[in-house]
Amino acid sequence: MFHIIWSRALSLVRTSRIAQMAVATFTIFLIVVVVLVYNAKTINAQIDGKTVCITTISGTVGQALAHSNLKTYPEDIVVPSRDTKVTKGLTIIVTRSVPVHLVVDEQTFVTRTPAKTVGEALTDLSERYGLQIKDVDEVNVARTDAVADQMEIKVRRAIPILVRVDGKTMDTYIAPRTVADALKKLGVVLGVEDKVSLALNHMLAPNEQVNVVRVAEQVETVQSDLPYQSIIQEADYPVGLPDQIVSRGSNGLQEQTVRRTLEDGKEVDRKILSQRVVTPPTNQVISRGAQTSVSRGGETIQFKQAYVMRATAYCIPGGITKTGASVRWGIVAVDPSVISLGENVYVDGYGKARALDTGGAIRGNRIDLYMNSQEAASSWGVRNVMVYVQ
Repeated sequence: MFHIIWSRALSLVRTSRIAQMAVATFTIFLIVVVVLVYNAKTINAQIDGKTVCITTISGTVGQALAHSNLKTYPEDIVVPSRDTKVTKGLTIIVTRSVPVHLVVDEQTFVTRTPAKTVGEALTDLSERYGLQIKDVDEVNVARTDAVADQMEIKVRRAIPILVRVDGKTMDTYIAPRTVADALKKLGVVLGVEDKVSLALNHMLAPNEQVNVVRVAEQVETVQSDLPYQSIIQEADYPVGLPDQIVSRGSNGLQEQTVRRTLEDGKEVDRKILSQRVVTPPTNQVISRGAQTSVSRGGETIQFKQAYVMRATAYCIPGGITKTGASVRWGIVAVDPSVISLGENVYVDGYGKARALDTGGAIRGNRIDLYMNSQEAASSWGVRNVMVYVQ
């Protein structure tokens, strides 16, 4: 029976064009199936915490994933790489990327990233899109936060600025903002009277400097001396002699309420709000010579200045004085810085004289009297005398 059926089938194939085409098609299909079965390989894909078996005839890992039922994205991380040749039993690990929205200043990117943290995502996306995002740029979320599905990451590019405050210099980076917002972000709290070098609503530009001067007011009570005054009383002794203290003075004490204005700790202004005398001062009373004439030998000597001087005597017959005059009785040597040369003087115990000479040892309140003999000079010796300059 089988022989008869087979014979009829062969006869049909020989005589029927349609039968011949059907046999050819079946043969090709059979060959393809055999080739596919021969070349098919089974690999393992670890994805989303699961292991999935993939049977594929693809040559590379990327092709195998593309023709599988697994939904993958170009941003997914595949290990080994997508261009790795498929071998039987190969295990591949797929790290899923997640969709994120990245906003850098005015640019928006709707993309995906396989990164686990925001910081890693910024590095990945910066390199991919050539954004040159820096560590100093401001991000709306912490760089250590985990990346979430559909997460919005906003980046504001930072600019360098310099802030001087409280004796410190902050050389830092901050996203462009007003001076007030920048100081707030840096934790600088302004006092009511503090001074800022730029207007608070000024929008900062790169490399600008902001100086903050701390202004403080202090009200305090201070005590200080109240100086005494000296009262001069005319006395009946020659003009020029040292003043004499009749009664000593003493300072008083005053108390003031003062408002001090400080800038960065340095006083720049002081205002007295009130003051009172705690202890009044005691004035000092001084007597000063007012006498301009004296009586000597029945004669009144008028003078303009009197001195107490250390007087010595000398005798050098034929000598010449500093002024060129010949020495004689009545010529005295003085210090020109005290008594000018040429002045007429009256010396107690000596009489009238004229200052026409100087001497190497005659300095200050000293006077040297000319005598007519060595005996007279020796007899005079050294003594204190009153000298009246007329």
